[in-house]
Amino acid sequence: MKTIKCLVLLAFSLTLMVTSCKKDDKTPMTKSEMLTAKSWKLSSSKTNGVVDVLDDCDKDDFIKLASNGTYTYNPGSNKCDPSETTDTGTWSLSSDEKSIIIDGQSATIVELTESKFVYSISAGGYTYEATLVSF
Repeated sequence: MKTIKCLVLLAFSLTLMVTSCKKDDKTPMTKSEMLTAKSWKLSSSKTNGVVDVLDDCDKDDFIKLASNGTYTYNPGSNKCDPSETTDTGTWSLSSDEKSIIIDGQSATIVELTESKFVYSISAGGYTYEATLVSF
């Protein structure tokens, strides 16, 4: 009887060890998959390193990047200008995936995770950096 009890405990212990040591087979998302998985909303921005003050009407704007290379920009319900409407266009990643090109304009990808997207544009002596969060 004592032997059976020990064998059952040993089998149970081995089962726990094998199942707890199983590796996660989830493959990391590509940059394209991260960008297209959710919609993105502006969280903060900086111009030449100085934090910009966001108007309330900008805080509900969002963009949805689609896997077919198109995007939809939605100004949200709180519009800065009553004539603002939903806009569409095209986007792509550079071949080295270090930049995103939206309607022909290139921006450097500073950081990209499943929940945060930071990009930077430099032009005319100004550097604009935007931080977007997924939702």
